Amino acid sequence: MRGVELSSLDLNLLVVLESLLLERHVTRAAKRLGLSQPAVSRGLARLRELFDDELLTRIGGHMELTPRAAELIVPLQRALEDVRGLLAPQSFDPARAEGAVRMAAPDIVTYMLVPALLRHMASVAPRMNLEIVQWSQDWREHLERGDLDLTFGQAGPRDGGFYSQLLMRNRWTCVLRRGHPALRKPWTLDAYVELSHLLIGFSSHGGGQVDHALAAIGRKRRVALRMPYVVLSPLIVAETDLVLTTAHWLAAKLGTSGALVLKAPPVKLEPVDIPMVWHERSHRDPRQQWLRATLKALAKEARLLPMGMPSAHERHIK
Repeated sequence: MRGVELSSLDLNLLVVLESLLLERHVTRAAKRLGLSQPAVSRGLARLRELFDDELLTRIGGHMELTPRAAELIVPLQRALEDVRGLLAPQSFDPARAEGAVRMAAPDIVTYMLVPALLRHMASVAPRMNLEIVQWSQDWREHLERGDLDLTFGQAGPRDGGFYSQLLMRNRWTCVLRRGHPALRKPWTLDAYVELSHLLIGFSSHGGGQVDHALAAIGRKRRVALRMPYVVLSPLIVAETDLVLTTAHWLAAKLGTSGALVLKAPPVKLEPVDIPMVWHERSHRDPRQQWLRATLKALAKEARLLPMGMPSAHERHIK
């Protein structure tokens, strides 16, 4: 890119560039911007001249970013977010706020947090709506594109441009139906591995944390049923001779009817931390700050972190 005087640059081109880089499609970028397809095509032509780079090239039946374009995504989004931050209102009144907040969450997290969140919103933000979408492994792309406000997942050191904060910690509990034959015997590791197990899994192969822990001590269990439905799993156990090793919170919540018996796992299992994750583009947004603070307060009220464990600080992955 040649030296350019900002006074001679149409800064709207950078907004067009952001949409083109995210959508990788002129028509979709035009729709995202509320512009005509020819207008965005003209903008792309000017951007190519400005950067002295094709930016988008056609490969087969779709468009791909050039290496230069790929390098531009993060710094461009940061620059535009800073500009939007200059223009955005600095206050947020939930009582007057409208619109929706959109989160992707597994069913167990939805069950743990959403009822309390809805009660809170009905009281302090009655005009705001909540939308929960199915959690997927593509949460990074959804946050980058702005399709989501917040999700739950493990952001690694390579996930630059995200923030995360620990929201809850799950301890493990074994669940059996009341009257299960295994309850008439000593609850030992040998007894545990001889039982038929229910595994919560989202693929048709591989084990879970329990299987890895057993393998580390040279043991193995039989998984008689594998399914992806976390919240439904205790209900299946209540009517079968399966044993489920699951989050203690869920087992305790659904075990109040007396149909289930909770036992400590006879194998050492590390707790599972569940952080909330958001993109840096929404880090300073007052609406999003309110949402995160609300979730943090509700998780603390529900004791989703162990007693005495301080709330984690926000972690920015650069």
